Amino acid sequence: MNEREPSLIEGFLMCLWDSEAIRLQTSRWKRSLLIFSSGVCLELATIPVAMNWFGFETGVLSWLLTVGFLPLGLLGIYASSFGGDRLVERLLVVSKLDLNFLSPDRDW
Repeated sequence: MNEREPSLIEGFLMCLWDSEAIRLQTSRWKRSLLIFSSGVCLELATIPVAMNWFGFETGVLSWLLTVGFLPLGLLGIYASSFGGDRLVERLLVVSKLDLNFLSPDRDW
């Protein structure tokens, strides 16, 4: 019996926790996860715009969400459609944040 693919929420957390598990997934799954992550970035980028639209006053600091997350979301959407597998994996896996070293069963 084949193992099931992890859900997108599990994959989102695996990007931080276990980069090797991300590398072992299929290309199609990695692209789906990148689209999901990019969608989250785009939603965060639209928070100040939506707040202004609903009549709430936003400060300059809230626009940092838009400035920070809009390029990430657009880059992710572009890379998931037109980028190579290596670029998709590089955008998903943040080696510096690999928290697998905190695992108690890790061999030192």
